[in-house]
Amino acid sequence: MLLIVGEALVAFQRDASVTPARTRPPDPSGAPAISAYIAAKLGVLTAFVGGVGADDIGALFCHRLYGGGVRPGTVAVSAALPTATAKIDYHADGSRSFKFDVAGTAATAISEDSLGDLPEQATWLHVSGSALQFGEPLSTTVLAAVRRARAAGAVLSLDPNVRLEAMSPAAGDNVAELLRLADYVFPSEGELDALGVTEAALARRGAIVCTTLGADGCVVTTPQRRVELAAASGGAEVVDTDGAGDTFAAGFVAAVMTGAEPVLAARIAARVAAKAIAVEGPMTVALSPDDLGVRRNGSG
Repeated sequence: MLLIVGEALVAFQRDASVTPARTRPPDPSGAPAISAYIAAKLGVLTAFVGGVGADDIGALFCHRLYGGGVRPGTVAVSAALPTATAKIDYHADGSRSFKFDVAGTAATAISEDSLGDLPEQATWLHVSGSALQFGEPLSTTVLAAVRRARAAGAVLSLDPNVRLEAMSPAAGDNVAELLRLADYVFPSEGELDALGVTEAALARRGAIVCTTLGADGCVVTTPQRRVELAAASGGAEVVDTDGAGDTFAAGFVAAVMTGAEPVLAARIAARVAAKAIAVEGPMTVALSPDDLGVRRNGSG
């Protein structure tokens, strides 16, 4: 089983590149939740521990997540706290601006009690660095899940997901600690530099690093070799890149869990991400286990 613990939120997205600006319906989102949704759609048994409010957008989040095949009943619903939100504006130059309302919401109120025995059941734990940046007790709960899952023998993967402008010194220390522990690391271009780490250093201690380069593909670095891969082709129009990195990480994890070696897993993940950015919304793409294209050896 794949376990993911992190922030649950709903995004309100506005296309400010057109006049009048176009506002989309709310989208269930949050980096860890996107990864959980994608892995489940690809057929991997996946549990997501997070928190939402007892409000309409919290219900929307749960409906989308569980509808994607994520193990039901693991999202805590708070009657006292609202669901976290993010406002995202898309600009004419292709850039995006973000405004998060997460602190003091149900997203950060997840305690270790919410984990139950899931860390001991998991064979793989995936962490997004964003879950370490939004506050307590969520951050401490993520670290507790790491400690317990590793003690039980689980594989650990990390997407640093660095937002330097929002990262506290404590969050930076926690991300750095997980970089020293992770078996697989999925940085985007420049993230490791920002954290003072190199692909080669991680590979020397035995980690497998897959650095995503957007439209330029990715680089897979293992203790044995370094392989540059072009982006997946297919001609599909790029509609929405929100969550592309989270989708790539989930596709890679799902591929490895079902038998792929790292370079093949990166190729599969790139194809999955290409499908995801061709549709609007981070948790809307139609996927199935067939998208892995590998002989399955079990998804537990």
